[in-house]
Amino acid sequence: MARSELYQFKHGDKQWFFTSARKAITHNAITYYPVRGLSRGNIEDADIDKCEVELTFPHPYPLFNDADDSFTQVFLNKIYLESVYFTLIELDGSESLVLFKGRVTQPKFDDRDNTMTLVCSTAESFMRRKILTRKYQRTCPNTIYDKYCGLDFNEWSFDVTVTAINGLSVAFTVNPTQAKDEEGNLVFDVNNNPVMETKSYLPGWLNRGVLKKDGVFTFIVGNSANGSIRLYRQHIGLKLGDVVRVAPGCDQSLKMCHEKFNNHKRFGGHPNMPTENPLETQLIK
Repeated sequence: MARSELYQFKHGDKQWFFTSARKAITHNAITYYPVRGLSRGNIEDADIDKCEVELTFPHPYPLFNDADDSFTQVFLNKIYLESVYFTLIELDGSESLVLFKGRVTQPKFDDRDNTMTLVCSTAESFMRRKILTRKYQRTCPNTIYDKYCGLDFNEWSFDVTVTAINGLSVAFTVNPTQAKDEEGNLVFDVNNNPVMETKSYLPGWLNRGVLKKDGVFTFIVGNSANGSIRLYRQHIGLKLGDVVRVAPGCDQSLKMCHEKFNNHKRFGGHPNMPTENPLETQLIK
């Protein structure tokens, strides 16, 4: 049996499996579907700081998984919070070998050659990069719901049902949830049935928040009082009737961190920093 290469991609909860072979291949109970014209370049690993490989797909071309999710559509918009992870496997008979494991760092489209090229890099290339980590600033440098912010996304988010989609504007209805008392305990009636309630949210409550579906997050620019939000980009696969989770956002100020989330102990900014650099202020003018 000739050697074959298997391509695994993962974006949130979605996965795609392709092969450059002429026929579909089943390996470890997973079926890899052939893509005519799929190719890759050499794995460039000249030093430990950089290891990349370029994958070339025909474009336009129907690239779907078993759930009918479009693979190409993921790269037509900016990816927010969730990367596309890639694993390359070489299959030789019953033996398999992982040749490359990383994530897609750059998609490139060529209308002349009708191709989509994905540049993939290993984790080492990210770990060795010199980037700015923390800044001395008034506003909080933390990203809401990350490990530094400390807020629990599942605790602050709630279910909504999508009722209309118009470009980047999404309308929804808030799904009922079980009521809680002042101490945060779930409320039941005399027959031990859960007491349900449908909460309402003021305009701006979801500003700078996030929408989550299938493990993928999309930034919310703002919301109105009529159950409508505006997204930063199109959320791939979002459709009418979907039940998704949305969570409020933060403007990174100490005031909002304290009054909205009571999370001021984790505030990472320096709101009282002086307006002038004391090291550059002259004693005698």
